[in-house]
Amino acid sequence: MLSAQKITANTSFFMLSLVLQKVLSFVYFTFLARNLGVSATGQYFFAISFATMFSVLVDFGLSPLIIREVAKKTGDIQDWFQQIFTLKIIFAAITALIILALNFILFYDDPVKKLIYISTTIVIIDSFTLLFYAVIRGRQSLKWESFGTIIFQLIIIALGLSLMQVTDNVALFILVLLCASLFNLIFSAYILIYKFKVKIKFSFSISLTKEILKFAWPFALAAIFAKVYAYMDTFLLKVFLGDQGVGFYSIAYKITFALQFIPLAFVAALYPAFSNYFKEDYEKLKKVFSQSFNYLAFISLPIAFGAIALAGDIVSKLYTSEFSYSILPLQILIASVPFLFVNFSLSSFLNASGREKTNTRNLGLVMTFNVLFNLFFIPRFGIWGASLVSSISTLLLFALNFYYVTRIIKPELRSFLPILGSLMSSTLMFLAVLYLKTEINWILSIMAGAVIYLILMLISRSLKWHDIISIKNLVFKSS
Repeated sequence: MLSAQKITANTSFFMLSLVLQKVLSFVYFTFLARNLGVSATGQYFFAISFATMFSVLVDFGLSPLIIREVAKKTGDIQDWFQQIFTLKIIFAAITALIILALNFILFYDDPVKKLIYISTTIVIIDSFTLLFYAVIRGRQSLKWESFGTIIFQLIIIALGLSLMQVTDNVALFILVLLCASLFNLIFSAYILIYKFKVKIKFSFSISLTKEILKFAWPFALAAIFAKVYAYMDTFLLKVFLGDQGVGFYSIAYKITFALQFIPLAFVAALYPAFSNYFKEDYEKLKKVFSQSFNYLAFISLPIAFGAIALAGDIVSKLYTSEFSYSILPLQILIASVPFLFVNFSLSSFLNASGREKTNTRNLGLVMTFNVLFNLFFIPRFGIWGASLVSSISTLLLFALNFYYVTRIIKPELRSFLPILGSLMSSTLMFLAVLYLKTEINWILSIMAGAVIYLILMLISRSLKWHDIISIKNLVFKSS
């Protein structure tokens, strides 16, 4: 039995590795985009996105399922693991054939075709790595995955930055990802075999397969909705606008979603609290939910307002003026960040209260909306149309999840009043940053904006010192 301190240490270290990986990944992509230019960046981003969209067919909800089953079982889990490993091989073969067939039909004369071959290999390798880490995570050990994640990203940076000195060949940079993925696969397999004594071999039982798939399909359906929702806009941009459209959009997309580790850290801490209070203490449940809602708003609102004010500087300084068409899409996408952040809390609450089907249904509705409206907007309005549909989709998912959460609990309206203070402080910070960026370096204006926002929040008493401590604990601790 692990102690609470051990669990906290594991989770904190894992979150630290996740933050470091996200930061390094963002920095690497920035250098890569500068090196490749718009069209080549579009090819790189699309090849990975297209293959990743099908990754759910390889996993089919098996990894989250085995995490749950390993955590529940105190005895031998060899049968379950080996059966799932065998199923993954079958699903990987089927998925590879589907991707290769679509690649041949859709991109026969397109340079991106050979890039998709490599990306498909990476997706399949990563799916097995995910399975191996899922078993380890089910045993309440996160340090090995943390090490693997950091080393994976360091390999990409070391090889990628070295290649940038001598070439701009897109295929070589995707091969860099392949090398890092192979390391992570070998590392995770080694830890699984020698540290956790799990044997990797084939096994097939019809009865066990039926049982596994019965439990896995809800996870798979939710994952399919999420992947289509996340990547269909990139596919349609490629179809209607080509590599340049994808290249411009990829910059706005990467910047907007670079900070997702913040709500992920909150969810890691909130989920067990939501689960416990849902069963034991209704009043504490309402209080924790309101606090998490407010705290995520406090963090995301200044990020959104500040990024909108500095979008031109961020794009031109980080990615050069060649990516100037990314500025408006970035401003449109970044406006949805407050709803994106808070929705992590809403989804976590629904899952913790046994409403997984509600989460899946909401995601399915939003996915359908997203695809249909992208089919209308992208041909007519290009990349800013895709950005607008993405932001509206995020708002719609937030509205649906918020509606169902408030049907479970009845939070008091006054508990959300501090958000008005955050909104006012963010607006004043926005105006200050617009002025300051003309007078001082844009990076200094970011720092000044953060200080101004914090002072305004404290003066208005929308934020108190104990809130700052609570936010720090939520991000860096889990119990």
